[in-house]
Amino acid sequence: MSGFSYPTWKPDFYPKGTKQSAMLAFYATQFNAVEINMTFRRRVDEKTLDAWCEQTPDGFRFTMKANAGITHFFRLRNVGDRVNEFVDRGRRLGPRFGVVLFQTHPNLKFEADVLEDFCACLPAGPRYTFEPRHDSFANDEALSILRAHNVALCCNDEVHDFEGYVPTADFSYFRFHREKRYTKKELQERGARVRGSDAYVFFRHTDDVACVKPALQFRELTA
Repeated sequence: MSGFSYPTWKPDFYPKGTKQSAMLAFYATQFNAVEINMTFRRRVDEKTLDAWCEQTPDGFRFTMKANAGITHFFRLRNVGDRVNEFVDRGRRLGPRFGVVLFQTHPNLKFEADVLEDFCACLPAGPRYTFEPRHDSFANDEALSILRAHNVALCCNDEVHDFEGYVPTADFSYFRFHREKRYTKKELQERGARVRGSDAYVFFRHTDDVACVKPALQFRELTA
């Protein structure tokens, strides 16, 4: 899921009486990864990162959404220092540090030199996924740049064509964030696409616990 800390998910997902501090530990018994979105707005302190490690088993992975300063304010330009700072903080998660998600502003258009310079500044270590929100990124040149730097194109089926998804790295990244409810057939189609591959998949998070249901169904379909 794209998030885990929702008291309203009790008692249908989290058992009744589950404390806020125990939610991640229970979540990690149901899923093997979580997407952290609060890092888009603020910095996570080291104490919190250490607690996340203690509450999750070996093999669990965290995706961290890159700070808005990188993607929305500086718009990918001259952000090497900011990216390094963000990644260095994430490294505290050790082997649980999975992917950094860069989601751009919807009005950010494709510029080959900007995307190339941005990808070139990414430090070695974690994996990276790039979610463009403007149609101008849907071209072979953009895909070629991502592929050259092993940056996975992120497919958010709220704004992108799932059927036309093109992998650009040694793993894939999907955000199934559509508001409309998924049918069983649609979940099966998505499951067939990722089954047996190295893929990160996250479903939309809301206060309504019903948002967890398709993620649990998808888990069973791809087990």
